[in-house]
Amino acid sequence: MDFSGLKKIVKGDIEVNAPMSQYTTWHIGGNADCLFSPCDSEDIALGLAYAKNKGIPYMVMGNGSNMLVLDGGIRGLVIRIGENMATYTVAGDKIEALSGCILAKMARETAKLGLGGLEWGAGIPASLGGAAVMNAGAYGHSFYETLAAVEVVEMDGNISIIDIKDLSYGYRNTSLMKKGAVVTKVFLNMHKDNAEVLTNFVDETLKTRRKNQPLEYPSAGSVFKNPQNDHAGRLIEAAGLRGLCHGDAQVSEKHGNFIVNIGSAKATDVLELIAEVRNIVKKKFDVDLEPEVRLVGER
Repeated sequence: MDFSGLKKIVKGDIEVNAPMSQYTTWHIGGNADCLFSPCDSEDIALGLAYAKNKGIPYMVMGNGSNMLVLDGGIRGLVIRIGENMATYTVAGDKIEALSGCILAKMARETAKLGLGGLEWGAGIPASLGGAAVMNAGAYGHSFYETLAAVEVVEMDGNISIIDIKDLSYGYRNTSLMKKGAVVTKVFLNMHKDNAEVLTNFVDETLKTRRKNQPLEYPSAGSVFKNPQNDHAGRLIEAAGLRGLCHGDAQVSEKHGNFIVNIGSAKATDVLELIAEVRNIVKKKFDVDLEPEVRLVGER
């Protein structure tokens, strides 16, 4: 596939044969034919048009915190919305942020400003775009409590703003998943609050996460969705699966719903471990655990 023409028309960075293990929080995955880090909505529209005109397959990613790139890598163009699109502006209790901003960082910075609404996300490494697409959440809260609207680049290159009232959403599920449009900006309605109280909450949240979650190892966060009225981690731990390994992929000793990379895990190791965990939990508790991580690429 020829990506030389793309380099001539966009402002963002392009890396051919990019090792995806460097761009995912699991540190796992084969190479992408081409990784494109756009600078703005116009760049994204140009990238989509180029891929469409050349017949090149493409996909969009954020911080790589909720995905497993398979060992065969990714064919075509990967549009990675990251640090090139990670600025935001504040006007009173309203925030307009490019979708590459990281939720955890935004939670810390808005708390210091005395703006509440994201403090629950202090330990979540997802981009704001990813949080909008999947309705990220923690501690009984979700991103859509604060989200007012999103700016998207449609597949035809048109840029539009979609109000939250025109989006459907639920637990780890939104209409943006099916729409196919690329989220480029989020509009947030925050609320004024005491900066010290918010900052203390953030600090306590991070302390709890360090104690209860294996942040010392690469992971993708929670691997399975919580079943109704239960927790995937509780079921996995009750099944005695903490510490179970396939290669260098391990069910965390700290938290059953985390699979960690304790060395040089391959995607196949993770897939085998996911399959074994699901099988054992099904046999013991008759519960079908549903993975929430996104699988991309080729085996």
